[in-house]
Amino acid sequence: MIVLAGEISAGTCRLALVRDQQPFFERSYTSSDFGSADAVVERFLHEARKNLGAETLPRRACLGVPGPVQDATCKVTNLPWFVEARTIERRTKIESVTLINDFQAIALGATVLGDEHLVPIGGGPRKPEGPMAVAGAGTGLGEAFLVWSTAEARYQVIPSEGGHVEFTPRTGLEAGLGSYLSGRYGRVSYERVLSMRGLADIFGFLSSEPALAPLVREETRAQLVMEDPALVITRQAADSRDPICAMAVNQLCSTLGAFAGNMALTFLATGGVYIAGSLTPRLLPFLQNGVFRQSFEAKGRFQPLISQIPCFAITHPQVGLLGAASMAARA
Repeated sequence: MIVLAGEISAGTCRLALVRDQQPFFERSYTSSDFGSADAVVERFLHEARKNLGAETLPRRACLGVPGPVQDATCKVTNLPWFVEARTIERRTKIESVTLINDFQAIALGATVLGDEHLVPIGGGPRKPEGPMAVAGAGTGLGEAFLVWSTAEARYQVIPSEGGHVEFTPRTGLEAGLGSYLSGRYGRVSYERVLSMRGLADIFGFLSSEPALAPLVREETRAQLVMEDPALVITRQAADSRDPICAMAVNQLCSTLGAFAGNMALTFLATGGVYIAGSLTPRLLPFLQNGVFRQSFEAKGRFQPLISQIPCFAITHPQVGLLGAASMAARA
């Protein structure tokens, strides 16, 4: 079966035709160039028809959208779109269109990945059909849980907005960071720390300390003016070119480890905890250096239990598309 899978974001819309979980025709579009999701899908189908012929067009589609989905509609976060599945069906002649939250799509994608796209970060073997937890740091902080359905012989996603719970400092440094963020934003959620903007703020907090400010390299300051701060900080840290960038990335990984460990403990995620998100590939060397896993397992008397739960970093660049395709095929 050929299905259409899509990932909608404030910046980019990625669409693909997928057969047997393998994308074979893909396009990316700048979201702001279009007035609606239906217009993007129509453009994509026009290009697919032109390149492949009408016989390859899909009967089913699933779009991962950034925002809560209710009654097959979604008010997209950070984009002035109101997406309606029935409107897309009517305009495109696709028989069945499903909308799911974008992180729900990522969570479903985690269930179909091969080992080549999963980098282990400690723990024991995963339990087949055990509960799974997925977190993803990027523009924001996503969270979802999965439970095995014996009746359907597949995982079902439990959506969550747990990335927006209050940030709980564990150390004196994190307490100072929390006060710094509270002064800027008021309420401080984990997303304020575990995101691209959060990484920039961690760096800002560290570099505001009189004892640390002189350690920031001038090349870092110059690049921060010209590029996305999160990209500069992770690059400078990975290249060992700026000690404060390295501190900022390590602090983010430490906090992310504690957050992921809380997920593992809350849900007893014996099927594994999976770290997704656009920051993950850039954080990979730091996720593997021990600070993430140390924070993950630091759960007091439950440390022996949590130490057995495996973690994996997801490296597949289109895991959300795979999840959307999986949902479209089952719809």
